[in-house]
Amino acid sequence: MKKLSLTFALVLALGLCALLAGCGSKASSDSGTPRDYVKILQEARTDEFNEAYPILSKGDNGFVLEGANATDMADEDKERMGDMMLELMGLDPADMADYALSVSLMNVKSYGVAIILPAEGRSDAVKTSLQNFIQSQQSAQEFYLPDQYEIAKDARLTQAADGSWVLVMSEDATEVNDAILNALK
Repeated sequence: MKKLSLTFALVLALGLCALLAGCGSKASSDSGTPRDYVKILQEARTDEFNEAYPILSKGDNGFVLEGANATDMADEDKERMGDMMLELMGLDPADMADYALSVSLMNVKSYGVAIILPAEGRSDAVKTSLQNFIQSQQSAQEFYLPDQYEIAKDARLTQAADGSWVLVMSEDATEVNDAILNALK
């Protein structure tokens, strides 16, 4: 009887260990799953911004431009717009492992949001590019459009817990920034 109880306890203990090990491996595989940065940006922005500014993200063969009026654009126009967005923000696709970003290409609006997961060893390069974008928007608006200058001055650049950089230059910067950072947790 004592031997049976010991065997039962051992089997129960091994089962519990297996259960705990299974839970641990599930958690680690979930944290390794890529985030849907496009969805996070869409949910953090207002409908107005989702309708006005397409989102550029990493694609299988370069990048993808979606949302707003991107569905009506020819492929070459999408490519041109994507190149302009990356150039305006000073970003090199080689520096980014994954990303989603949206920016106003018009000089009458200080607007840009981005989530960028840097490529290995490229975090400082991404941060510098985003800081330079913020400074260029501030300089462009300082004596041109005071309301847009205030938006550029209030821009947020933070690094999320997963190492991605989050840029928010928008009228409701605090709310958008908080929503993105919460979604990245």
